Amino acid sequence: MSSPAYIQTGMELSLPSELGFEVIARDAVAAFARRLCLPADQIEDLKTALSEACINAIEHGNSLNPDLRVQIYCRFEGERLIVEVIDEGVSPVAPKNAPLNVVDKIAGLGSLRGMGLMLISQLCDEAGFVAGKDGGNCFRFTVSRRHANGVGY
Repeated sequence: MSSPAYIQTGMELSLPSELGFEVIARDAVAAFARRLCLPADQIEDLKTALSEACINAIEHGNSLNPDLRVQIYCRFEGERLIVEVIDEGVSPVAPKNAPLNVVDKIAGLGSLRGMGLMLISQLCDEAGFVAGKDGGNCFRFTVSRRHANGVGY
C-alpha cells in the first residue's frame, strides 16, 4: 500500500439528491480512507457517518429534489480526515434546539427522527453544521487517524 505522504490528500464528489447515491459516496470515501491507512473499524464508522450525513442532505436540505446536488469534500490535514457534506439548502437542516438524547427518544419524549446526527457525533471526533460558502447547509465531521491498537499518531 502507498505511504500516505505520497498520495493525493483531497477528493471531491458531486451527487444528485436521490436516495441510494449515498452508497456511492460511502464507497468512494472508504476507498480514499483506505489509501490514507485508516484502520478498518474507523473506516466502517466513517462509512456510517457519511451515509447519515448524505441522507440528511438529500432528504432535508435538498427536499429529495433530484435536480439539486450534494457536494462532498474530503481532505486529509495533519492526522485527521475532514469531510464536508454540502446541500443546496432548500430548507435548513441544522436543529434549532438541542436534540433529545437517545434514551428520551426511545421513551417516546420526541420523534425518533434526528437519530442520524446523534449517531454521527458518537462515531466521529468532531461533527456539526458550519457556515457554507455559497448558501446551503454544510455538515462537517472529522476522524483522527489512529493505529489499529487505538492510539493516535
